[in-house]
Amino acid sequence: MKKVNIVIGRFQPFTKGHYACVEAAMKQKNLPTVICIIDTPESKVDERHPFPSDMLTDLYGEFFSHDEKIVGVVPVKNADIVKIGEELKKHDFEIASWTCGTDRIDSYTKMSTKYKEQAGLSDDFEMIEVYRTDEDVSATKARQALLDDDKKAFYSMIPQVSLSTRLRINLYDHLKKQIDKVYKK
Repeated sequence: MKKVNIVIGRFQPFTKGHYACVEAAMKQKNLPTVICIIDTPESKVDERHPFPSDMLTDLYGEFFSHDEKIVGVVPVKNADIVKIGEELKKHDFEIASWTCGTDRIDSYTKMSTKYKEQAGLSDDFEMIEVYRTDEDVSATKARQALLDDDKKAFYSMIPQVSLSTRLRINLYDHLKKQIDKVYKK
């Protein structure tokens, strides 16, 4: 099995702040990351969570397809580390680290410690904390840029990992269309 880092969230949308977690894992553990997208079914889409997870899984899978730091985008039901470990095992991944922000570190550390064996975490498993800074970009601001049709602002808030202009435009266009639908624009 391939050892990986995980980053878990709804990613509504995925921002430079989320990508800081990917970079931290690569720096600290020299491991690629699997993005675990928490389920947001179409029936649960709302203004705070306007993007269904199946849409995001496909879009981010394509967007990050040439990024050596990300080896997969996998949908998960929730942040239950045991279920995530089971799901990733199906993809031949073993969780060696879990990167998250300061706001989640305590609860995720407790969960990973308590369920380490059931989740199949590696012997050298560790939690990696990423501190928020003034440079961080909130998903709320990125959604507002989409609503304002401010491409320049939106592009400045997402990772610039894709060298393909087509992939960045495709991401923007799909997210813009969906958020307009949710807000009935």
